[in-house]
Amino acid sequence: MNKDLADGQVQVAQQGDTDIVVRRSFTHPPAQVWRAMTDPAILPRWMATFDAMTKCQIDARPGGSFRYDFAGEGRAFYFSGPVLQADAPRHMAVVEYFNGDPASETHVKTDLVEEGTGTRMTVVMRWPNAAAREAAVASGRTHGLDEVYGRLDAVLAEG
Repeated sequence: MNKDLADGQVQVAQQGDTDIVVRRSFTHPPAQVWRAMTDPAILPRWMATFDAMTKCQIDARPGGSFRYDFAGEGRAFYFSGPVLQADAPRHMAVVEYFNGDPASETHVKTDLVEEGTGTRMTVVMRWPNAAAREAAVASGRTHGLDEVYGRLDAVLAEG
């Protein structure tokens, strides 16, 4: 986990029994990355992988909430939950539920740190136990992150 990342390289690692840590560097400053991660007009352009984002709502402040609906390949699902902490453009903590199911509770913390003229992003996803994390991994939760964050980088480059 201490290895330096080249721009565009995603690092995903399991940490302890319950966490997955994702790191990536971007050439754009934290304020631009934050905006792309919290603006409902921008989020759908990079977040959806194999499914289309059909609904995007986010109130990126403590006490706010979010909901991202996806549809495609004969299925529909959503992620939603409360925003626990938000300190633009540096930090956000949310609780994420898959299809509103309390058993799927995942605590997600995102930190954006200035790195030269760019940003070092660290996302920590924490499940309640090892079995829940393993189920999330088995369901594909960490698949496609290179593609997703590559699209985020392309959206950032567009300005």
